[in-house]
Amino acid sequence: MGDFFTITQIWVTMDNLFFGGGGLARAAQRYIAMIADLVGSRSVPHSQRSALQKKFGELLADFNLKYRKTIAGKFIITLGDEFQGLLNSAAVIPDLTWRLEEGLPGHKFRTGIGLGKLDTPLQNYAINIDGPALHLARAAIESAKKNKYLGGVFRGFGELDDILNGLARLLWFHRSQWTPAQRKIMSLLRQGMSQTQVAKKLRIRKQVVSRQVHASGYSQYIAAERAWRIILEKQVDRLLLPEHGRSHPS
Repeated sequence: MGDFFTITQIWVTMDNLFFGGGGLARAAQRYIAMIADLVGSRSVPHSQRSALQKKFGELLADFNLKYRKTIAGKFIITLGDEFQGLLNSAAVIPDLTWRLEEGLPGHKFRTGIGLGKLDTPLQNYAINIDGPALHLARAAIESAKKNKYLGGVFRGFGELDDILNGLARLLWFHRSQWTPAQRKIMSLLRQGMSQTQVAKKLRIRKQVVSRQVHASGYSQYIAAERAWRIILEKQVDRLLLPEHGRSHPS
């Protein structure tokens, strides 16, 4: 995947320099760095790499557009099978995690999420930056590799680390048990459709949808995801405020 991403990185570096990147990050400002890599990317057949590259790029473009209000540094591919971004809100993490899996079905991702400051200027794209936020995200993804953790590993969130990690892995395990048909139904329900609307869209009987919802434990999953989201919105987002940078370690 090398040549494609080298060209991409050159273009993004120029964009950072000439089109709004390079702004100095405030000394006390903290960010959430998110690094993800594709598990087993080297085993992808050469004939499928071009299509995978295209999907990868389209997915990140979708992230940068759809979630732009919560992105401090746009998502960018940094290596052939790895990308990173900077967030100014943790509330979007459940949606990013869901969309990452949904956008590249059949592939697994390790994700490292770190909270901290930057030592370098904030860029339009999250490249050519450094600091505790990135170091913690890197340590998190290395932990994910070593321990085979999927669903997200959090570092730098203090006493919330264990809570966030526990929920992330529990939710991933739950999702991993779904069949492709169940995942399709759950995705539509998660978008706000009713069971009747899902049945109509998929051209199946409502009773089939109802059985799949029950078998998949969807209501339990959504309750757990809601708890995860509340912690991210109410507790983690508070840690991003400048005043917390003085009383909490980076």
